[in-house]
Amino acid sequence: MIGMPYKILPTKEFSKDFQKLDLQVQKRIKAKIEETAIDPTRYKLLHYDLSGSCRVWIGKIRVIFSYDTNNQEVKVKTMKFHQSI
Repeated sequence: MIGMPYKILPTKEFSKDFQKLDLQVQKRIKAKIEETAIDPTRYKLLHYDLSGSCRVWIGKIRVIFSYDTNNQEVKVKTMKFHQSI
C-alpha cells in the first residue's frame, strides 16, 4: 500500500558509519531514508554484486538498501562516498 511507510532497519555497518557523520548530513540522510520508506519500490534495482538492492543519492553519498514488500521493511545496508577524480 503506497503511503504507508515501511519499517526502517539499519545494519550495524550503516549505523556505525552514520554516527561518524556531521549532524547536518545525518539529518539529510535520515530525511531521505524516511522518504524512501514510503515507497521503496520506485527505486531502480542494482545489478551484479549488489543484485536485489537499490540505491539513493544524498549529495555525494550513495546509500544502498533493500526492501521486503511482504514484511513492509526497508533494510539500509551501507553508504558509499563518491569522490571526484
